[in-house]
Amino acid sequence: MAEKLRRRVRARFFAALSASAGRLPPDLLYLPLVALSPLARFTRYERMTHANLEHALGADTTPLERRRIARGVRRHAARLLAEWIALSGTGGRGAWIDRAVALDPSYEILERELARGRGALIVTAHIGNWELLCARLSRLGLKGAVVGFDRAADPSGRWLSDARGAHGVATLSQSSPARAVLRVLARGEVVGLLADLEARRISGEFLPFMGQQALTMTAPASLARAAGVPLIPAVCVREDGQYRLKVEEPLQLDPTLGRREATIDLSVRLNRVFERWIRAWPEQWAWHQPRWRTQPSLQRHDEDLAPR
Repeated sequence: MAEKLRRRVRARFFAALSASAGRLPPDLLYLPLVALSPLARFTRYERMTHANLEHALGADTTPLERRRIARGVRRHAARLLAEWIALSGTGGRGAWIDRAVALDPSYEILERELARGRGALIVTAHIGNWELLCARLSRLGLKGAVVGFDRAADPSGRWLSDARGAHGVATLSQSSPARAVLRVLARGEVVGLLADLEARRISGEFLPFMGQQALTMTAPASLARAAGVPLIPAVCVREDGQYRLKVEEPLQLDPTLGRREATIDLSVRLNRVFERWIRAWPEQWAWHQPRWRTQPSLQRHDEDLAPR
């Protein structure tokens, strides 16, 4: 009951912000939010951030460095909220998105893959601003969808889905059948996947991540096999006061390996990409999420939702 109440309050809060502040520039929204960000030090999210930082970076950083990263995480979260409010309030009037997100020359990789006419399976992480990434691609004329975690009883999730829809990006639930994703790719469109966090409703494998074993979803690799396309890592991170959309060379399934071995191999290589991003921009990753919550002895053996 308490959790449902929190979700309703959060949804109404976001809706009110969108209606009243969504037409303001994100930088103007950011100022009061970042001023309030130190209050997050007293929440469970801050405790999770510090626990994860010590778990993953404890051997390579000092306590002072981890506190600095945690402070940057709070400030970045304030910026994300400001930008998401702006996304929800601007709809098709999103010229500010073009100014906020510069295209790295590596964007040519995505153009090259789309020219093959088989769509593109983009994988990214909860780093930088993944919502701006898909909105920027939409404004470039790309059509497609993102796969998102859908809580039926969480109205704030619908708030984000509606914000994406206002910028021409559809949302597919993680519980959608694989054929829904394959239909988008068959049209030559783009599908975006967030694949760096734990998703216990989708079976995966315990694979190395930031020096620790972590439950890792293998659905991206399985979808790549089913669609006959590679995974294309892309990220939208903030550098020198502006976001930059970067695309990396596609990750291919190894044809010399068996099905399960190739799926694990591709998932391990994708984890390495995410690790490299996190180490390069640690303040912009979602350290407050319980990434290493599930241990091998506690793994849930739910039905695999990925295609075989």
